[in-house]
Amino acid sequence: MNLTTEQRKAVLASDNALIVACPGSGKTRTIIAKLIRCIDDVRGTPRKVACITYTNAAVDEIEDRFRVHGAAGDEDYCEVSTIHTFCLANVLARFYWHLPQYENGFRVAPPDSQDYVRIAKQTLESRCIDSTRTEELELINREPDGTPTVSGAITAAVANQFWERLEQEGLVDFPNIVYWSYQLMVNRASISHALACRFAWILVDEFQDTSALQVEILKLIAADGRTRFCLVGDPHQSIYGFAGARPSLMDEFADVIAARRDFSLSGNFRSSPAIISHAERLLPRTPPMEAVGNAALLAEQPFCVDSDDAFQTIISRFLKVLDGLQIPYGRCAILAPSWFFLFPLGRRLSEYGVPVFGIGARPYKRQHVFALLAEQICSYIAKPSPEKIAHVERELFFMLARATGNPNYRVFSYSGRRMVFRLLKGGERLKRDHRDAVGWLRAAASHYQEILSTEEFLPRSCSSVLSESVCGMCEDMQRRRVDTAALTTDDLGLFADPAQNLKLLTIHGAKGREFDGVAIVDLQENHLPHWSANTDLKKLEESKRVFYVAITRARRVLMYVTNSDDLRNPPSRFLSIVLAHGAESTVAGANR
Repeated sequence: MNLTTEQRKAVLASDNALIVACPGSGKTRTIIAKLIRCIDDVRGTPRKVACITYTNAAVDEIEDRFRVHGAAGDEDYCEVSTIHTFCLANVLARFYWHLPQYENGFRVAPPDSQDYVRIAKQTLESRCIDSTRTEELELINREPDGTPTVSGAITAAVANQFWERLEQEGLVDFPNIVYWSYQLMVNRASISHALACRFAWILVDEFQDTSALQVEILKLIAADGRTRFCLVGDPHQSIYGFAGARPSLMDEFADVIAARRDFSLSGNFRSSPAIISHAERLLPRTPPMEAVGNAALLAEQPFCVDSDDAFQTIISRFLKVLDGLQIPYGRCAILAPSWFFLFPLGRRLSEYGVPVFGIGARPYKRQHVFALLAEQICSYIAKPSPEKIAHVERELFFMLARATGNPNYRVFSYSGRRMVFRLLKGGERLKRDHRDAVGWLRAAASHYQEILSTEEFLPRSCSSVLSESVCGMCEDMQRRRVDTAALTTDDLGLFADPAQNLKLLTIHGAKGREFDGVAIVDLQENHLPHWSANTDLKKLEESKRVFYVAITRARRVLMYVTNSDDLRNPPSRFLSIVLAHGAESTVAGANR
């Protein structure tokens, strides 16, 4: 594996280390190399290496790369997971019976599960809060003392009531997987000791997004003195303050473990020199970030368009530039501070014929039980490929777990693979009789329910769950006035196969990703920065970091879209920073 001098220095360090990595610096490659290096220390012993990262997508990426670069059998010496999975597998699932409320067992309630959604709606309705705001409950977290970390309409009282209702039904959500694991470790030192004995190394990716509660768990393990740590993060990209993350926690934990801090990855392999110059104006780094590799050869300049119609600007300016440079739409994204702006924009782009993926693309909510499995099956039917079979298998597993409340690992057995092929063949046959998406969904739900029940994958008590899910999807489409007669099964498949589609994402949702072309829209005061930052310096600094993350997602094309006619919300103050120093030539004329 080829490494830069900076990367190699960090990989070879045998001490606790804090690595500050700029955007596009190849930190995942560095983590993989470090993981392989750490496995050399434990090979032939009962100990392991843990690699904790922020999202499941990051877990998948690290595991995929590790399979390429690691030696056969090395996977037995490492665990790659999110902090929630780490705590669930190593603490809560093993010692839950010490907790009075879960002494008889528990079930995990992810945000898209029926139980979670039901209890969330009941809680909000009892507090006279719009039940459509259930997604805001997903943002709550817990401090080490149990205090809820909340924002918006979700108060501490609402959060506590929601958690109490979950506990009454033996359910635990993601924040409480971590919280109750911490409580078990605090009250039973043997658990922390066992973890320290088990893991010789713990690597933590995206450490700037680690909350105080998660840091306390790491402190308990570190206190035993048997585990070494490698922390990788970037304070400039700390944008999850609403979830309890603080940039200062990086230095705090580094002090606790006496970590070396002489490691910095400053070479950006992703973005053009011009894009990097905008990022450096906004938040200068020491040492400065610089374009390296092929990125240093990119010559396109970022530009700003002042327009009162973002849709027309995307069509006439952004897509035109992409077409001229022959950049596929699937490698590009539109980013905004929140989904409120993206949803109607996505609808208009979809109606115009632009293939889009993300907010506003689906004509129904993705939380419906049958939605994601149906999309994956339709994607396979439209364009069969071996890798899509695994995607169908995964969504079948998640669908059954949401429908029944329990994971069914038979899905990954021989009988499960036979079931997947039966569903695919049945879907192909139904498509010949139902070209329209709604007709296919209704027929497929009925057909699949019977198959899954007969083969005992789905209990008879849940046999109507797919048909009920389709009814909910149809109600969503009716409310949104979707022309269902024109919606085909191929359209459903596009939602599961976004490779060719323009992505619509919030800036927070785009973190950790990169795109050849990026358009940042809704760059207005009170949106970015958010209005609440006007009286809170910490929030203002975090808003600046949010903009920094948006800029550094772009590789080649970067367009800012703002609207100076909005008198209540003028263009964002941050634009004047990145467009300074003679950059006026990059500002495009009004598009009205």
